[in-house]
Amino acid sequence: MPNEVKRFSYPGAADPGARDRGPDKGRSYDLLYNDSMVSTVQIMEKGQGNALHYHNDQDGYWMVLAGKARFFGEGDTHYGDLEPMEGIYTPRYTRYGFECISDEPLQILRVSQLRPAEGKPRPRGRRGSPGIAVT
Repeated sequence: MPNEVKRFSYPGAADPGARDRGPDKGRSYDLLYNDSMVSTVQIMEKGQGNALHYHNDQDGYWMVLAGKARFFGEGDTHYGDLEPMEGIYTPRYTRYGFECISDEPLQILRVSQLRPAEGKPRPRGRRGSPGIAVT
């Protein structure tokens, strides 16, 4: 069945519906997840973030809604410090990570297009994608 039109909203960082991602990763509020797209808002306190990793099945972008984020790559690669209403695009296979660098909690929008990894069908279901590799 093709994807359908879906309306969604983000009720804010204080909403209890956010999913706990662990002590170092903050929380995540799922907006959309289907066979072709993923969209979440991640909420992180200063020092929390995502470790260096890559996706072999996603092109995505991130946009800071509140707070500040530092994006980094392998070695000394520094992609930038992003402030509200600034974003970054991460093509698949790009190793990247980011962290909250502000006293104000980071609220960052993630939008990713799901693409099958080369030679592999895209798994169905909400979670469990083999498309994430931590490096």
